[in-house]
Amino acid sequence: MKDYRLPTLALMLTGLALSGCSQQTLDSAKQDTQRNITAAKPQLAKLELGSRVTAALASANVHGVRVDADTNGVSLHGTVNSAAQKARAGRIARDTLGPDKTVKNEIAVSSQ
Repeated sequence: MKDYRLPTLALMLTGLALSGCSQQTLDSAKQDTQRNITAAKPQLAKLELGSRVTAALASANVHGVRVDADTNGVSLHGTVNSAAQKARAGRIARDTLGPDKTVKNEIAVSSQ
C-alpha cells in the first residue's frame, strides 16, 4: 500500500506558503537565496578543484597525498617514497587544473 502522507503534506505546505506570502516576503526570500548562492560559489569552486585533483591522483594510483584547495588552486601534502613520486603527483595536479591555477607541491619524501 502506497503512503501518500508525505506528498500530501508537501502539497499542503506549499499551498499554505504561497497563499499566505506577501510580495515583500517573496522578494525577501528571493534576495536571501541569491545572497546564499553568491556566498556558496567560492566554497563550491574549492570543492570542485580539490575533488578533481584527488580523483586524478587516485586514478593514477598515487596514494598518501592530501589535497587542500582554495579558489586559486591546490596544495599537496603528505609523504611519498621518492622524489619521482612527488614530481609525478605535482605533474598530475598541474595537468588536471591547467595553467590558470596554482599547485603548491609540499609533499615530503621519506628518507626510509
